[in-house]
Amino acid sequence: MCGIVGMVNGHPVARDLVTALGRLEYRGYDSAGLAVAGPGFDIRKVVGGIPGLMDSIGNGFAGRAGIGHTRWATHGRAELRNAHPHVWNGVAVVHNGIIENYRSLRSGMLERGETFQSETDSEVIPHLIAAARAAGAAPVEAVRGACAELQGDYAIAVLFEDAPDRVIVARQGSPVMVARGPQTAAVASDPAALASVCDDYATLEDGDLAELSTEGVTIYDSDGCLTRRRWQKVEGAEDDGRALVYGSFTRAEIAAQPEALRRTDAKLRDRVIPLHIAEAERLLLVGCGSSLHAAAAARPWLECLIGIPCDLEAASECRTREAPLSRGTVGVLVSQSGETADILAVMEMLKPRNVPLVAVVNVPHAQLARGADLSWPTEAGREQGVAATKSFTCQMLALIRFGLAMGLHRGTVTLDTMVAVERELNGVAAVCARAEKLDLQFEAIAERLVQEGEALFIGRGSAAAMAAEGALKLKELPYLRAEAYAAGELKYGAIATVHEGSPVIVCAGAGQYANRTLANAEEVRARGAYVIALVDDASAAAFAPVADELVVLPGAGLGTLFAQAVAIQLIAVHAAILLNHPVDRPRHQAKSVTVA
Repeated sequence: MCGIVGMVNGHPVARDLVTALGRLEYRGYDSAGLAVAGPGFDIRKVVGGIPGLMDSIGNGFAGRAGIGHTRWATHGRAELRNAHPHVWNGVAVVHNGIIENYRSLRSGMLERGETFQSETDSEVIPHLIAAARAAGAAPVEAVRGACAELQGDYAIAVLFEDAPDRVIVARQGSPVMVARGPQTAAVASDPAALASVCDDYATLEDGDLAELSTEGVTIYDSDGCLTRRRWQKVEGAEDDGRALVYGSFTRAEIAAQPEALRRTDAKLRDRVIPLHIAEAERLLLVGCGSSLHAAAAARPWLECLIGIPCDLEAASECRTREAPLSRGTVGVLVSQSGETADILAVMEMLKPRNVPLVAVVNVPHAQLARGADLSWPTEAGREQGVAATKSFTCQMLALIRFGLAMGLHRGTVTLDTMVAVERELNGVAAVCARAEKLDLQFEAIAERLVQEGEALFIGRGSAAAMAAEGALKLKELPYLRAEAYAAGELKYGAIATVHEGSPVIVCAGAGQYANRTLANAEEVRARGAYVIALVDDASAAAFAPVADELVVLPGAGLGTLFAQAVAIQLIAVHAAILLNHPVDRPRHQAKSVTVA
């Protein structure tokens, strides 16, 4: 989840490194640091974000090769001693991932009289490389030898004091890309970090090593042989102008949902599903966090459109159980980044079992997209806020579009149903734009939630998934205690937590569950709850006598789900602002969870 960069340039690299790190700050912002070579090492570390690092470098960094890191803490607190780079005997390393056998490695090093400054698992890496280098190994071979002793996942970039004109990169499990430009070779966790300095990039495969110098990028495979990887254009980093207008990337990304939904729908409208996937007898939907909630929201629609059962699994649980699978199961793996460790572990678990895989993914050349039988892309664009917004709604649309395509292929979707679903899909972008105009109501709800310090979300069917996403958003951004329940489950214990003034947010529409959800709203109201109802126009009259606050959202059917998504996102953003929390960089979190 940490962000790493490295660069060999025709001019001093320090400021380019810090600029690149700023674009990776969504991956972690507990601490940051850089090392620049030549002669010796110039090193700066700070606790906190990238602006402090930029202030610290001044004008004294003249080196033309360097590495940098922005940290999401795993081993060791967010303290200066745990910030990367870690240095030992002329070797500096930045690392993303987890070294599983670091304790045994460290124990042996301590017995040999070596010393450590940090609590991290990462610090053993420069010790291993320095030992190989002292034994006479060249930089590439020293890194290769060290990696052979590591167990776990890693993406590392290595700088040598006695070879200040190059950076060595290695990957196992954790994603990393190398890039090239005029007189520049670079490495980063995300190619967008290098948009201003490089022209194209290549994703390293597991076991790859790369040597970066002013002469270019040389890549070796896991056998130590020269190899080639697919190069593609580095896309420009998204303009920060919208974030300035809206006050945060997250708020700007909520506003960008209509155009992202239109792009996604246009991308998928005529996409063909291979026969071996279209003839599935069962779907296994797998995701993490918001992606799991998107799959849960789409599941009833998929089952209705395709006419087959759909199982839903959290990736972190699915990867460990290896449960028996029904014949004809197809895995549908949902991920914004396509590099989430738990999702990739599920992919690797299912492949040997010959389960066809569909990747619903926002990054077209991510490891998940490359490994699946079918990539079913979303076109959300880059999200710089940590909390999922436009990627979440694009995943819902993509999954329902997948169900429609499957149903048409199998003959389970009638012409009337196709026309109705198409009409609703065509309208969701406009629904999101109209929902955003209710922002003042969402701000007032946020004030109530902040005052109470808690919230309970309820819903049925797809709206139960929206309730789960709403609770997650309130945890992510304003750090409020929030729970979500399928409304029918309230009576089995959860209703005991309702007290006078408890905010209960009801996600409801005019579908088959409306009357039952209304009854649940009446139950909590009878026990003193302050009921906030997010409903469509058709159900507004029924909920009006029960709700203390009634928000009549635009849209109907599918449209109501998308409007509810905008509502819960904006409520969470306003609550975070009221509590003076950083909207884009909430505490303890990172955008891409590349460690399990």
